[in-house]
Amino acid sequence: MKKTGNKKINILVTGASNGVGQSILKSLKISKLKINVIPGDISSNNPVKFRYSKFVIFPKVESKNSLSQIIKIIRINKIQILFVGSEYEIEFFARNKILIEKETACIVSVSSLKTILISNDKYKTFLFLKKIKVNCPKTFECKNMNDAIKNSKKTRFPLYIKPKNGTSAKNTFFCKNIVELKSYYKIVENPIIQEFIGNGQRTINNNEYTCSYFVDKKNKMIGPFIAKRNLKFGTSWQIEIVKNNKLKNLMNTICKNLDVSGSVNVQFKEKNSNIYPIEINSRFSGTTAVRANFGFNEPEMFIKNYFLNQDIKNINIRYGKVYRYIEEVFINKKLKNNKMMNKKSYINKWF
Repeated sequence: MKKTGNKKINILVTGASNGVGQSILKSLKISKLKINVIPGDISSNNPVKFRYSKFVIFPKVESKNSLSQIIKIIRINKIQILFVGSEYEIEFFARNKILIEKETACIVSVSSLKTILISNDKYKTFLFLKKIKVNCPKTFECKNMNDAIKNSKKTRFPLYIKPKNGTSAKNTFFCKNIVELKSYYKIVENPIIQEFIGNGQRTINNNEYTCSYFVDKKNKMIGPFIAKRNLKFGTSWQIEIVKNNKLKNLMNTICKNLDVSGSVNVQFKEKNSNIYPIEINSRFSGTTAVRANFGFNEPEMFIKNYFLNQDIKNINIRYGKVYRYIEEVFINKKLKNNKMMNKKSYINKWF
């Protein structure tokens, strides 16, 4: 076990403007561990910075010299654990994890590059699931329009067209016929088409589940946490924590074949009593804070296990429902010499 004494553990959370980053921050907020949390983001125009005493401007990982800048930020702030809160940064940190940890002694919470490349690519996810003999929606790459039309006959309408790499249903379109497929194909980058798992029409009464395991340093799987959800804007909006042995068995099969460090969550859809995995996220997710509030705090488990070398025991998952809402942060300002000046900042809390 690492000795921290009375000193707090310094933690950096990237992607603080994203749903995933904010979900990690909320989970750490309710932890009883002695931690000092610093959020970071590529933009200072961010409401999260008003909730913390310190905020770090983070470089875009695709920019020149971003790696050296990130190492500098970690060193200056004496960061001991880095949580990746942006989906767009996952592959970068997977590629540079060993180097960053060597140069800074900071633990980066990210799975192996091989696993990230599978989970970040919807077609590779399909091939992986097919290889381990788990039933999943038919998925086809589309190199051109003719390819899309040909593969649509194998999938049948309705179907989805979506980017190979993407999150939160961005640029994901529901196609009922060939005319819609041709129209949406023009605006989707690196498209795939995927079988629609449903009852013939898209409805807001989603037949979806989100399930998570925490995988410790000894490759022990803890969980799973299973929740049924309704979506809004590609995000879990209404969530109910449930038990489901069929989902548990599917999660076991999938996770045993992945090289995961920390959190992994899988999205499933149900049709005619059959359950199909549709997406794998080898990372924290937008529902990380929901799980934490029901006794399954993955960021806290990561700190305990990967940093403090503690075994994770006695996880007690509670059951209930979650309803999301939108919250505002108001910044009062005054006008001085025709310039807006901060007068007083505060965070509104309706509840």
